Amino acid sequence: MTRDLDVAFRVRPLVLDGALGTELEGRGVNTSGKSWTARGLVSHPDLIYRVHRDYLYEGADILTANTFRTNPRALKDTGLDAEALTKKAVRIARKARREKNPLVRVAGSIAPVEDCYSPDLVPPSDAALIEEHRIMARWLDEARVDIILIETMNTLREALCALAAVKEESKKYAWVSIVPKDGETMLDGTPLDYAIKRLKEAGAHLVALNCATVRTMMDALPLVARTAKKAGVWFGCYPNTSEKLPDGTWILRASNNLEMADCAVAWMKEGAVLVGSCCHSTPRTTSLIATKRDLFYILKEEIALSEGDDIDLPDYMLW
Repeated sequence: MTRDLDVAFRVRPLVLDGALGTELEGRGVNTSGKSWTARGLVSHPDLIYRVHRDYLYEGADILTANTFRTNPRALKDTGLDAEALTKKAVRIARKARREKNPLVRVAGSIAPVEDCYSPDLVPPSDAALIEEHRIMARWLDEARVDIILIETMNTLREALCALAAVKEESKKYAWVSIVPKDGETMLDGTPLDYAIKRLKEAGAHLVALNCATVRTMMDALPLVARTAKKAGVWFGCYPNTSEKLPDGTWILRASNNLEMADCAVAWMKEGAVLVGSCCHSTPRTTSLIATKRDLFYILKEEIALSEGDDIDLPDYMLW
């Protein structure tokens, strides 16, 4: 496989698109139940296409297909065909890419088989986990995604099982994104630095953090940047513009989009090659992140030469 993304990363960071599930909810789609956004592939495929297109017009370099909840476990007893919907989701994203910018990459999402915020619900059998994730990896590979994005992983064990499954089924880029509980650990208590090293050793092309607050991402930045550089793995982040409270409700802040863009710049300064946004973000969020990324890239020479600037510049900021 030609490592074209390695070349792209050395030119400038790439912008991942934003939330799909909460964006569909905001546009009137019923996403209740375990199938969540998967039902939108049946009821609102044109709207999913328009959301993808909106993210592209606002500067996204990577589209994530609506496969977060098209796995067999999520769709069990719903009467929905998991394989058909997985491949339909990828076709919709590929169509949006083709009609706007053929250079954009399409990622297929692989989510935890159970609830994203409940490490205790992860099935105990590694073999069973690998088999479930292998099915999704095979379908995504057959649908011709460019990247398989294992995301929102709350335990290192499931992240490694999913990665093993992807490496067995596909030669596509395998990215893994984990959920931090704080600046030092995952939701299951695994130290972030240990998780990053293990994922690199297992073959992850890129490791990221997602589905946490900007505050948590900023707390984790020094450790993640230091560990990723030492391990020799690309890294990135895509936080929520919201915060989930203990009672299950979400709160939004008026300044969330600007905070997201500032967070992206902070991560890029430390060497992140992937920046984006997660729950409750919108195409407007992507627009601000992409604008900040472009300004940061255009001004790289000024940053490098600015008096008193002691930033350790990553490869993509060097001539």
